[in-house]
Amino acid sequence: MNSENDQWNIADNEFSLWLYGKKQDGNRTLTDILRSTYLVFRKEQRFRLEAICNKSFDDFLKKEKEEEKKKLARSFGSTGNSIMYSLCEPERGSYERLTKEQNERIINGILSNNQQVFNDLYEYEFPKIVQLIKKNSGCIDQAKDIFQDALVILIEKVKRTELNLTCSIETYLYSVCRILWLEQLRKDKNIISLDESYSHCDINFVITNYETLSDVFDEVDNAIEKLGVQCKQLLECFYYKNMSWEEIANTLGYKNAASAKNAKYKYLERIRSTVSYVIE
Repeated sequence: MNSENDQWNIADNEFSLWLYGKKQDGNRTLTDILRSTYLVFRKEQRFRLEAICNKSFDDFLKKEKEEEKKKLARSFGSTGNSIMYSLCEPERGSYERLTKEQNERIINGILSNNQQVFNDLYEYEFPKIVQLIKKNSGCIDQAKDIFQDALVILIEKVKRTELNLTCSIETYLYSVCRILWLEQLRKDKNIISLDESYSHCDINFVITNYETLSDVFDEVDNAIEKLGVQCKQLLECFYYKNMSWEEIANTLGYKNAASAKNAKYKYLERIRSTVSYVIE
């Protein structure tokens, strides 16, 4: 393998460390390109989700106006077509089975862009986030952004097969929102001690503030667009969806895994040639 590929392999390893919140060493230039590549696709995922979330949010506001005397944060219900289960105390095995079925239904609905599942999440889970954020120096519009970002993170974890739930989807979403909002408060230098009761979930994700990204993000974004659909699909499959080379080759029509992998290096080199970073 040539030296250029060796450099990218090192960058891939550093990128993985960054993705899982671990310490990185070495030259960060190529790693920054890979980080920006990942974040380009996160931004696109948020854009794809925006229309569905906006509709659910509008429906939520309409219902809130109709029921303005009711509390924003609802408990789990058992009426209508609610996706939630009653809080009665089932046997442990039964509760775990219901939670697993519930998680699978929500995940499948999110991945298939099922509007009703999103509507249910906004009706039953979003009020809890509104309450959390309003009680801690925020407003409903900020809650909307935080909740949508949490949904994007959930989708990422599902698509990368990294979601090992030790709790319900509802608890997971709340925990992610709590972390995202705490990070926002820290960024604003407004430190508040949030409720710790949801801190037990096993979650790990990259927090991104697009407004403070370095110039390399925009340059990488532009370069990927100019390189076309095949480049975009390959990089998204590998860095964002975490697909294997065999899967990528079959999905995108490459002769074999090696051909797909070589194409990745060529695309990355072309991206690097457009980025105004000084390579050390």
